[in-house]
Amino acid sequence: MLRSLWSGVSGMQAHQIALDVESNNIANVNTVGFKYSRASFVDMLSQVKLIATSPYQNGLGGQNDFSVGLGVGVNSTTKVFSQGNTQNTDVKTDLAINGDGFFIISPDRGTTQNFTRDGEFLFDANGNLVTNGGYVVQGWMKGDLKNASKMSDADFFKVDNTGPIQNIQIDPAMVMPARASTKISLRANLSAGKHVEQTGNIFALDSAVKTPADGVNPVYDSDSRLTQKGEDFAALFNQDGDAFTLTENQGIWVSYKTSEMRNEIQDSNEESMVEINGTTISFTNDSGVSGMSSIMAAQMAINAHKHETGVEAYIDNGLLRLENKNELDGDERVKNIRITASGTGAFANFVEGDADITSFRYRYTSSLSPDSGTGQFRTTEDLRALMQYDANLIKDPTQPYADSTASVSVKVNKYGMFEIQNKDNGDTEKQNLNIFVSGYSSENVTNNVLFKDTMKALNTASLVEGGIASSSSKIGHAVHTSSVDVVDSLGTKHTIRFEFYKSGGSEWNFRAIVPEPSELYGSSPSRPNIFEGGRVKFNSDGSLASMNPPVLQFDPKNGADAPQRINLAFGKSGGFGGLTSVDKQSETYNINQDGYQAGDLIDVRFDSNGSLLGGFSNGRTLALAQVALANFANNAGLQAEGGNVFSASGNSGQPIIGAANTGRRGSVSGSKLEMSNVDLSRSLTQLIVVQRGFQANSKAVTTSDQVLNTLLQLKQ
Repeated sequence: MLRSLWSGVSGMQAHQIALDVESNNIANVNTVGFKYSRASFVDMLSQVKLIATSPYQNGLGGQNDFSVGLGVGVNSTTKVFSQGNTQNTDVKTDLAINGDGFFIISPDRGTTQNFTRDGEFLFDANGNLVTNGGYVVQGWMKGDLKNASKMSDADFFKVDNTGPIQNIQIDPAMVMPARASTKISLRANLSAGKHVEQTGNIFALDSAVKTPADGVNPVYDSDSRLTQKGEDFAALFNQDGDAFTLTENQGIWVSYKTSEMRNEIQDSNEESMVEINGTTISFTNDSGVSGMSSIMAAQMAINAHKHETGVEAYIDNGLLRLENKNELDGDERVKNIRITASGTGAFANFVEGDADITSFRYRYTSSLSPDSGTGQFRTTEDLRALMQYDANLIKDPTQPYADSTASVSVKVNKYGMFEIQNKDNGDTEKQNLNIFVSGYSSENVTNNVLFKDTMKALNTASLVEGGIASSSSKIGHAVHTSSVDVVDSLGTKHTIRFEFYKSGGSEWNFRAIVPEPSELYGSSPSRPNIFEGGRVKFNSDGSLASMNPPVLQFDPKNGADAPQRINLAFGKSGGFGGLTSVDKQSETYNINQDGYQAGDLIDVRFDSNGSLLGGFSNGRTLALAQVALANFANNAGLQAEGGNVFSASGNSGQPIIGAANTGRRGSVSGSKLEMSNVDLSRSLTQLIVVQRGFQANSKAVTTSDQVLNTLLQLKQ
């Protein structure tokens, strides 16, 4: 009876403990990171009356033991570390573990280590990352930010987690130092089409300055400060953005005066014949029959061939005056006045070789060294020099020609126009010119109408000496510009502007410009902030062939480090990842650089690796620290210290420390918290079961009490 009484008492005691455990679970249903426990019941050691026996050989079978249990006890309270649900909190310093592992925290700045699943972290006044209970979170720190300028972009998001862990402390007044730009990356297309939307005026050319067109050492006009540089005509465009696409020997005629020739016509009844500009002209005149003089007959015969020769005849004071205004397109057969075969009869005074040349043919050649003696040109400077030379000789054949003394100046003005001015040479004679541009064509060469129409704007009936200049239409080159801000070692921004212009069929030149007083090494002494001479060549498929120079050297002129080398990453040879030149509009897809200004820390957040990312006012993000995780051989062996804090015990094993997503450690999620894993429905059900168990054990006690009372009553 006493055994049953004490068994009932032990059952009540055990169920009381279970009730305590379940009540604690229910009480912590909303505790962040809480792990519920359960009471583990075990029976008490039995009182053995008879031991079990084995079968005897005499035929008796074996017998079981005779033992009576002495009640129940609670062997342990087991913690169940199942995953709790995660909840968004919008607090950037909150952190939740998904999977196995514990945050490492310390109450004494790293000397003692404790562990928790509660990631409700915050920063204290000294920048320590702490729990609500003031424990300092442990992990790895980035180190001195002075070396941030030497980090690659990938290193910005890495923290060295191979060393010992330490307190995570972030200076709230942290400043990221500036990083000087070392590379500019550009992805863009430079149009290879025959029509472009963006054109810029060709470079101005001063008529009094001889300037090499190599672009390496440009000379600047002291007045206009514009680059003196000849450009390949084959790469140029008219004012509407249509490409001239000049081919070999295409060109124009430029007439500076009307060609004139006067000669006397002899009376003759015989056949009269002469060859003018390669065309044979003949007539037979019997004045007695026709009533027409020989001079009138000669005039009619010549004018009948006007569209073949360009020459028109007039009678002037008894002389036959020939005139060619040089207005017809074509070859030599319609230009100037040339007697190409001596005359007979009435034309006996016309001698082969006589000529009046006032119109000159200028033809394009792709040769790098055109022969100016044959009127060949390649660049704008070639054509300018030819026109100026010929115009001055036509105006005054007696004056030796020199650029410095030319009374007719031909230049390219700042608007990209060829401009002819007939200056007053100081004598009493007024020598006016009349300009007419026409197209050249032959059996093998077509008339380039776009080029002719552009230059025809020069046409003027009278280019008066000392009067205003005559100009062509605008001539442009295809252009494209891109700009990017680079940063010097002090963190100061400087805008670099790249100006690309087409210089050949598959070639573009570019220049780089920075605001003054900054300088670019290799630039002209007169304009040190402009680097000229960049060249880009493309393959036949539009991919990049070559680019030069690959590096710019920059001097900010503000006390920052100099020279600052900036690599121009404009693409790989044969690739389409940088500059291309295909038949589509010119546009920049992306241009960036790797420098940045100094920045203040303005925001923090965690990533999935537990790295604490700092956002700075310069737009950069840097991993400042990384939270460490620990896991154990036996999580249930951890000793609860209260306040969501655990400590290692002899049965938990030593902590195995590492980063999230390594070993058996789970991942982490920022701005989230792991909630309690208590299942309220299970706990309430278990509470009922425990209650019924307690009631049943109390019934055993009362029953034993009744039996004792019965025994006591037997004496009565």
